[in-house]
Amino acid sequence: MSQQANSPVVLHLEDDAQLGAAVAALLRTHGLEVYTVPDGSSALAWLARHPNGPDVLIIDFVIPGEMDGAEVAQAIYRSLGRVVPTILLSGALRSASLPWLPGAPLFCAHKPADPQILAKVVQTFAALGRFIRTHTPASRGGA
Repeated sequence: MSQQANSPVVLHLEDDAQLGAAVAALLRTHGLEVYTVPDGSSALAWLARHPNGPDVLIIDFVIPGEMDGAEVAQAIYRSLGRVVPTILLSGALRSASLPWLPGAPLFCAHKPADPQILAKVVQTFAALGRFIRTHTPASRGGA
């Protein structure tokens, strides 16, 4: 699953396996390293194994488990102690609550998102996420 060691890392929280695979395939063609997880507990387990965290977070608002996508984004923010540019994709944007991520770039789109727009936003957010990660003092768990 890993591409180049220098590829931007995307963590995609999506419970629809087909959609997750399609988004991952699209983003990999743009040189991104993509990890897809189905729920909040899987996202937090992924984060425990990848202490640098992702450069970009793509979340589905409605996911199985005790947390919605916004709550998972907030938990990742608290765990890393820094913001991660976040893309909220949902078929239910009208009922979605925005995550509380002070200072984080946030892009919201209705599913299905236009592939070209999604790829461009992810690439832009990945560059910004890398910059934030390399210019933010390490304070894991302190936000």
